[in-house]
Amino acid sequence: MVYQQVFQKFRELASIDDNEAEKYRWLCNECVDELNEMLADNGKALSENRFSSVAASMVWYRYTTVAADGSLTDFKAGEISVKYTPKTEAAKIYMENCLKSIAPYLKDRQFVFRRVNSIDISDGT
Repeated sequence: MVYQQVFQKFRELASIDDNEAEKYRWLCNECVDELNEMLADNGKALSENRFSSVAASMVWYRYTTVAADGSLTDFKAGEISVKYTPKTEAAKIYMENCLKSIAPYLKDRQFVFRRVNSIDISDGT
């Protein structure tokens, strides 16, 4: 059921008809699976509606980068910067905000190196 909800929400976000959206059903399914893997409890704490909204935002962003008008508008090699169309940038911001909204439910995938101070346990002799 959640796969179909994600598909419908993606179709609405992308403002495309069913025939065009059908070409990207695989991407919807892939994002559902990916989001499930990101969740600490496999999504048990999230409602199906909220889960499908976040997954659809992931699909929409990926769709705009590969299929819609997500072509690069600017690329610099010196100080590397990449700019996409405003639609793709909007999709990215929306996806990031959706993921932030469920941050407490996501697995901690951060890895941090911290300095550990050494302790001198010698007695000075």
